[in-house]
Amino acid sequence: MKPRHGLVLALLGLLALCHPATAGEVVSVDGVPHIKNPAEPAQGRETLRLEEVWRAGGEDGEVFFGLITQAVSDAAGNVYLLDTQLSEVRAFSPTGEELATLSREGEGPGEVRSPADLFFLPDSTLGLVQLFPGKIVRLDRDGNPAGTITIGGADPTQGGFSVLLDGRSRKDDIVIAGIHIGQVEGGQDRTSYLASCTLEGEEQTRFLSKESRLDFQNFEINEEDQYFVYPRRWAIGPRGEVYAASFRNRYAIEVFAPDGTPERVIERAFEQRPRTEKEMARIEAAIDAQTRQFPGEVKTEIGKNEPALTSIRVGPGGEIWVLSSRGTVDQPEGIMQTYDVFDAQGDFSRQVAVACEGDGLEDGLFFIGDDRMLLVKGLVDAAMAMQGATVESEEDEEPAPMEVVYYRIAS
Repeated sequence: MKPRHGLVLALLGLLALCHPATAGEVVSVDGVPHIKNPAEPAQGRETLRLEEVWRAGGEDGEVFFGLITQAVSDAAGNVYLLDTQLSEVRAFSPTGEELATLSREGEGPGEVRSPADLFFLPDSTLGLVQLFPGKIVRLDRDGNPAGTITIGGADPTQGGFSVLLDGRSRKDDIVIAGIHIGQVEGGQDRTSYLASCTLEGEEQTRFLSKESRLDFQNFEINEEDQYFVYPRRWAIGPRGEVYAASFRNRYAIEVFAPDGTPERVIERAFEQRPRTEKEMARIEAAIDAQTRQFPGEVKTEIGKNEPALTSIRVGPGGEIWVLSSRGTVDQPEGIMQTYDVFDAQGDFSRQVAVACEGDGLEDGLFFIGDDRMLLVKGLVDAAMAMQGATVESEEDEEPAPMEVVYYRIAS
């Protein structure tokens, strides 16, 4: 008899305990332990197989999606899909029945514009992270307005403004990633930050911060210098600790205690991956769309390599699942992407390949809890289209309508 699907990841964790990883070398740097792992995992490679439960959207589907950028589920197994383009949340039952559409585009109670992220708050209300002006719009699971969290208070920027990109919940507070933009003579001062806040929006602990200035008389955009841990290159662990891929060109994850104290840095020997021609064309188009709003000429500089890390997820037992830039390309047939998995101590234990349809460079794959995953087909093309970023192609076909596939983890 097969084990219950909800136990699959827990069983994999127990397997890791039975065959412990070879510990990485620990080196102290400025009083902070750095766990330096080799390029290969101690336990080799495993395959995570997925079983389709339901799908929605696509050419033959009755549901239309704009751009699905996040998915969460509640204790009953209902799934909530954030549609950034349509500024709404689509709710589905565990078997794929469409239940409701929550929120809509607007500025009234419970309404939102271009939400960038979705998460459950400590009181189980849904938090929709509005990009600009940055705020968190709260809804109950029936779609009723439940208030708004304004980061920093009603007038936090004194003439500036806030952009929010990511949000996550801890036991009694939230952690957000965003940008504070202040107007100065001849330009803007920008502060990218990752910080914890109270449920009233008051900042408590700043984990990371990065300063930059935009000079209106000499527009320059360096794509590598713009790097920060958004979108989604950070995670919260079971103790409330924060994991962050702080370095664009290094395979290194900084770990902070709940109060912001640096605990350790997890590293792995890694060779950066050069961008493909298509990736270079896409990033050029995205920056071109970004700079159209600026008057005059804009000098731009684009990195030749992809950022080392793409996403981080921490399981309830403390295992760290990392998707690197190499985990989405050159995969074996039938494998969409491959995660590097570190144990709770930060030792590189194994790699886990996910077997399902999809293309790691074109589509998105989200963990939903510990035993479900959601594939979003056409994610990259839809995101590019929403930004107004176009890439010339010899293919004349229109992109297929966005489709989502909901899976349970089988083994």
